[in-house]
Amino acid sequence: MKLIQRKHCISCGGELLEVERFIDFPIFMGTTDKGQAEDLKVDMIFSQCKECGIVQLEELVPLDVLYRDAHNNSIGKVWQRHHLEFANFIKKYASGDVVEVGGAHLTLANHLIESEDISTVTVFDANLSAYNNTPRDGVFLKEQFFDSNSVTSKPSAIIHSHVIEHLYDPLVEIKKMSDLLDDGGYMFVSAPVIDKMMNDGFTNAMNLEHTYGLSKCLLRRIMKYANLKIIEEKEFNKHCVFIVAIKSDNTVEQNKYKQDPSYFYNFISNKKLEVESIKKELASPKSDTFIFGAHIFTQFLLNFGLEENSFSCVLDNDRKKQESRLYGTGLFVKSPEVLRNIDNPTVVLKAGQYTEEIMTDIVNNINSNTRFIL
Repeated sequence: MKLIQRKHCISCGGELLEVERFIDFPIFMGTTDKGQAEDLKVDMIFSQCKECGIVQLEELVPLDVLYRDAHNNSIGKVWQRHHLEFANFIKKYASGDVVEVGGAHLTLANHLIESEDISTVTVFDANLSAYNNTPRDGVFLKEQFFDSNSVTSKPSAIIHSHVIEHLYDPLVEIKKMSDLLDDGGYMFVSAPVIDKMMNDGFTNAMNLEHTYGLSKCLLRRIMKYANLKIIEEKEFNKHCVFIVAIKSDNTVEQNKYKQDPSYFYNFISNKKLEVESIKKELASPKSDTFIFGAHIFTQFLLNFGLEENSFSCVLDNDRKKQESRLYGTGLFVKSPEVLRNIDNPTVVLKAGQYTEEIMTDIVNNINSNTRFIL
């Protein structure tokens, strides 16, 4: 596998300087039924732009390899609420024929087509295996990565939810999307605020899929570069922002954006200390011990130094992941139901913005005597 070299900063084109390297990191944040010897790993190299300070990955996994399989096959309560609120946000403005980039679950598209003002929703996504919903009348699927050349008629709006952080060249790629719109057309964006997530210690913030430190200020710069004028912003769940922007060729480009990279360095140092603290708590186990999340959460903690043999297995609510192996590890995945008949189990739970939802479910519905390491 030949990696893609990011030779210049995604924002200003400046020179990149390596600042942190994670050795042999799994390329897929999901599960597999294949043998462990087949797992692909790369060095995850974080670099900082000398000019503007943005932290970003310097080597990128080819998209067809990175997204060969889907890893999000279930939608929890937080995501259900997200899709409903984002759909209601969009419905205030959108009409006619709209395009959604991403959205393999179809939840958002099915919400949107309920609007009398929206005629069609065409969804572009290569991971059709992740679809859990049947498309409603007016929702159409394109089994491919988004390509502006594949849009056969001019849309009135382009929508993308948690896509912009995945783009390898966000200024250029958002500009290509914007070029499909006439003046007055809308772009709707839902995006995680990566710098805030890292300040809060979330291990699902920057990785092989989220390859640069997206912030609200950087998001605004990307919109302006693409001739998009932001007319409304709305925060969701503290770590995500909804944006609606209108196409306008009169948008004035702003000065080069500079980022304070301290959020990244604080994350690295705090996470190393956190892992050492967890290891001490697990040194003399008083009960069966588990770790939650067949996902990047667990892969990150293991790469930071947690030992696989500290855990009986990985817990995850996604039935499609259960009884499979967490990619890049020797740990197998079980349903949290295994906690039901265990006296005082211990669960390492570092699932970012989903931690409270997961903990509440385990305590209320499975085993109220579970001890959590948060």
